[in-house]
Amino acid sequence: MISIRWFLTLTLIALLVLVSFLSSLRGYRESMAEAETLFDLQLLEHVKLLGLLNPASFLFGNTLVIADSVISTPAELELSLQLLVVYQIFDNQGKLVIRSENSPTQNMAVFEPGYHHAEFNGYSWRALVAQDPGDGHWIMAAQRNDVRYRLAETVTLQAVLPGVIGVPIAGVLIWWIVGLGLRPIQTLAASVRAREEGDLKAVELDDVPRELTPLTLSTNDLLTRLAMAFDREKRFAADAAHELRTPISVLKVQLHNLLHDLNTRQLPEPVLQPARLSLQELGDGIDRLAHLIEQILVLNRTAPAQYMRQFVPVDLLELVQHVVSNEFDHFLSRDQIFSLDGLPVTIAGDKTALQSLVQNLLINASKYTPVGGQINVAIGREGNKVVLQLEDSGPGIPEAQYEQVFDRFYRLSDEQHDVAVSGSGLGLAIVKHIVNMHEAEIRLSRSPSLGGLCVKVMFKQYPQEKSV
Repeated sequence: MISIRWFLTLTLIALLVLVSFLSSLRGYRESMAEAETLFDLQLLEHVKLLGLLNPASFLFGNTLVIADSVISTPAELELSLQLLVVYQIFDNQGKLVIRSENSPTQNMAVFEPGYHHAEFNGYSWRALVAQDPGDGHWIMAAQRNDVRYRLAETVTLQAVLPGVIGVPIAGVLIWWIVGLGLRPIQTLAASVRAREEGDLKAVELDDVPRELTPLTLSTNDLLTRLAMAFDREKRFAADAAHELRTPISVLKVQLHNLLHDLNTRQLPEPVLQPARLSLQELGDGIDRLAHLIEQILVLNRTAPAQYMRQFVPVDLLELVQHVVSNEFDHFLSRDQIFSLDGLPVTIAGDKTALQSLVQNLLINASKYTPVGGQINVAIGREGNKVVLQLEDSGPGIPEAQYEQVFDRFYRLSDEQHDVAVSGSGLGLAIVKHIVNMHEAEIRLSRSPSLGGLCVKVMFKQYPQEKSV
């Protein structure tokens, strides 16, 4: 169903047209029958009028004397009979005494009292024959059937036409009335649509119709359950991360103590070396677990409902410099060459989330860039966009997997990517999440200068800042 309003309007109009058609058809038939009766009565009145004439007073000259008035024999009498009626008067022997101008010279119908069908002058006629009970003269009057039908149809259509014309008007009124009836639903939808993300309070509407009350109650019940579910999810993520940090910290301390204790013991090197290797692998596993927990916390903290309405002006160059300074030891440990080029530019965003975005991009680039490789970061403008571009000299990403790498827990594993590289598979998923939160755009490509991966993030320019 496309629209309830259209469905109800079209259905009601269709029913209205059907009822109007049936009632108009019935009215048309009854009106035509009534018109026929009226025309027959008119014929009867004409015959009665003609019956008032005395055949003995008929003159065959130019005039006919009736009482004290003078009527021209055919013209004025015909006019007096409204021109629609032709007539003939015969004596009791069947001899034509007088007739109207357009009547035939022969009798129009048989000499038998009553209504008859007649054919003359190329038309079909309705004729009425009557005989005077006094002297037995005959009176015949007739009307053309086509004229009778045309007049009856004109009168009938004038009665039916207003109903036909009223259908479009009724359609407009039905459309308006249905819209008025559905307005509470639109109000409910507008109330829900106008809410900010994360606002799960109950919907409050005044004068809710009885039919809409179950929908309102169901909506409020759903919002309540969603709020409880989201609250449980947030508490679970926060509590789980908090509870996991403590044992991980304890494991790190115990691992450090165990390694120190092992080094202080006077054990042969063949025994110490495997133990140290096992402890190192254990430490790497603990670090990966800690990193995974931190990434999950980042995803939880950067929920759009929490941050989208709290954006502030952020100097992107200053933010990148801060993140680079925190991670610079990591680049030095891998003997990687790092460069940062750009001008101060301002965007609107959440500073913590943007720091996480830059940090994940830099760590991801450093992990897959070989020792002694190069990483370049550039900040600038393209049109009305602020662009953060990061290139590395690593193996890059196959073009067919550009979209897949943003999936959670997806990791590349081929001959060009070392499966031993530690990671949680959440780095680029978090980057994509923060990009979407800032209504920005991210593009992956092959770096033309370094041959590795080129990541380009395009932000909206801060409204108060103009391009240079």
